[in-house]
Amino acid sequence: MDQKITIIIPFFNAQSTVIQTIESLFAQSFLFNQLVIVNDASTDDSLKKVKDFLTSKKFFIKKHSINIVFIDHKKSRGLAYSYNDGIKHSKSQIVVTLHADIILKKNSLKNLIQPFFSKDSNSVVATSHCVIHPFEVWSKYNFWQKCFFSRLVRKKYCGLDGKFDGFSRQTLLDVGLFDYKNFRTAGEDGDIICKLKKIGSLVSTKAEIIHIHQASKKFGFKDIAKKQAQYSEAQGTMMRRGVIRNPKEIFRAFFREFLLLGLLLPYVRFLSLAIIVVYAFSYTWLVFTKEFKNPRIIILPLLNIYLLFVSIVYSTKGLIYGKQKI
Repeated sequence: MDQKITIIIPFFNAQSTVIQTIESLFAQSFLFNQLVIVNDASTDDSLKKVKDFLTSKKFFIKKHSINIVFIDHKKSRGLAYSYNDGIKHSKSQIVVTLHADIILKKNSLKNLIQPFFSKDSNSVVATSHCVIHPFEVWSKYNFWQKCFFSRLVRKKYCGLDGKFDGFSRQTLLDVGLFDYKNFRTAGEDGDIICKLKKIGSLVSTKAEIIHIHQASKKFGFKDIAKKQAQYSEAQGTMMRRGVIRNPKEIFRAFFREFLLLGLLLPYVRFLSLAIIVVYAFSYTWLVFTKEFKNPRIIILPLLNIYLLFVSIVYSTKGLIYGKQKI
């Protein structure tokens, strides 16, 4: 395994999680050559905490000859732009994107990189992870964090979304890198998948990660609504730009929008209404069962329905303008 590997960690206001991410990275048995830290104009102490931590670990870094690069954006440019900045500063054949709210499981880096060194490595252009959501992590969240992640608890999802994925650097350069002009904070993963599939193989690996999200107690419903707006605007943009094409992808991406539109159709409106009522409770069912003493439970179904309207407004916006800008 003589190819060099660069880890790129972009972040914006990640002081509550980024150190845990870096600790799990340095705990890996598989070594890397370069670490690129991209601070996207954070307004908290994220960058200072990272620099202080890496300074305290200087003996470890020096021992393994890891080159560390800090990129400090004075103005927030978004996730896709931060990826590209890190890739341009990379000196390796393989780049790994790692979000600043991820904990790597044992041997995750080794498992992620392995396909690039297999006998079929010439066709491999990207490798992806599997994210798990343990109940033990979820139980420590505040109420709104529990609402946001309740549908994912104890489940495992595999795929490429930038949280912890490997890429051939040259292939990324060949396809023009991530599309930061049309995707600011979401949707860039779907767009790059569409481009890379035309060139080579995207390999799913056994690299497991835990997505801890924000550990901040200030996380509230407004943050959930913003996340939903980002995702929906990205889905609308991807459809406008031809990334989402086949009927299965369209239904999966715009399920919420179809529920609301069904209310306008004479023969299916009652069915749509019934599904919406079920959705309002099932979407955060675990919260209802574990947080039933919390008074906010009373309004939670209405808030879940409100998120349906957030979805249709912002997916329409993305579809019309062809840009994800939030």
